[in-house]
Amino acid sequence: MKRKTGFIFLLIVYFVLWTAAVWFTGIKLIQNSGQKRAVFMNRMTNWIAVNENTDISEVALDFNKSDVTSDISVYYLDNEKSFSNNKDFFNQSGNDQNTYIWEMSDEEGNLIGFAKYRFDNTQVISLLILAEISSLAFLIPFVLLVIYIQRNILKPFSEFSEYPNKLAKGITTDSIPESKNRLFGKYVWGMNMLNSKLESDRKQIDRLMYDRKQFVSTIAHGIKTPVANIKLYSEAIETGLYRDGVPDEKDSEIANKIGKNADDIAKLVGNFLNDPGSLQSNYEPDISNFYLEDVKKRIVDDFDNRLRMKDIPFDVEISGNPMVSSDFEAIIRCLNQLMENAIKYGDGTGIVLKLYRQDDMFFFDIINRGVTINSEEVPLVFNCYFRGSNAAGKEGSGIGLYEAKAVAKSLGGDILMKTDAETTEVILYIPG
Repeated sequence: MKRKTGFIFLLIVYFVLWTAAVWFTGIKLIQNSGQKRAVFMNRMTNWIAVNENTDISEVALDFNKSDVTSDISVYYLDNEKSFSNNKDFFNQSGNDQNTYIWEMSDEEGNLIGFAKYRFDNTQVISLLILAEISSLAFLIPFVLLVIYIQRNILKPFSEFSEYPNKLAKGITTDSIPESKNRLFGKYVWGMNMLNSKLESDRKQIDRLMYDRKQFVSTIAHGIKTPVANIKLYSEAIETGLYRDGVPDEKDSEIANKIGKNADDIAKLVGNFLNDPGSLQSNYEPDISNFYLEDVKKRIVDDFDNRLRMKDIPFDVEISGNPMVSSDFEAIIRCLNQLMENAIKYGDGTGIVLKLYRQDDMFFFDIINRGVTINSEEVPLVFNCYFRGSNAAGKEGSGIGLYEAKAVAKSLGGDILMKTDAETTEVILYIPG
């Protein structure tokens, strides 16, 4: 930032100095030109007084072309015909700053007439040329400054502007590529550190949620059997099973209360077991209008660089460009999760993303080759914390697909999976 401020300051100083130089040069040009013209008119007037002709060839040898003129009129005092044109002779000079009248004298110093000189407007033309050169000289660094700001500030800033928004919404994304741009070096480093920290925290949260689920499941299952036994014993006491079928009224009342408490505990245990503990189970969509091409561009921007580095071919097939009315960020979140899985479990021979509309539904198909799961496990892959047999040795918590499916359902759609011996196809569909 200091470097940019210094550059702008130098440009302002340059402009002030250049303007002052232009004014100084222009004034000197006018002064020098006026002095040279005065010398020429003085010599030429003396020449006319002696030789009585207006041939400037000999006098003009010592002057520049812009400082001489052949447009010369002469008026003699003893010439009655000239005197009749006296008014015209003098009036024509009144409105022209480039017309001058000089007195002619003989050798004894007596006034014998006047000489009128009319010059071309070369001073103004010279100043205009000088002004154009000055404007061009200032325009060049100004254009360079605009190009510098566009290339080194505005363009990177536009590319970075969406990154904090993605992080805030928990969307998995690549790190910002490092560059030689010193203006955003600390920003890029800081945002990448933040992304790494958030990703680490997410994984830690997933592990804690998994441990919580395991703990609750273990405790709940450990409680279910004793509670079931308590329920049986209470029923036996209530029916008088231990009194030869003759129940005791007070014992039956107490046994009934024990049974109700056992039912409450069993219900609570069931709620623990049925609660997946997902943070995305109550996702609220934010509906807006966008085009299918926008989804394609976002996914390509998020994954193209990483797939190139991993040397994984990536093809995107889009059919038309219809408008979609849904939650853009939610769709991107789901597709990012599906793309992450395609990269993680694929064999690196290629990933294909298809985007198309069919009737009133929009479909997003992600197809990849690689290690597929058993067909018996396909219905379970969207369960919370479930990890298939193909996940051995691969990092994960079993939450991603569950959350993606929950988000898709909140949009009125769903996610399906189809597998064969070599490929896995995951289909996200939503109403549009």
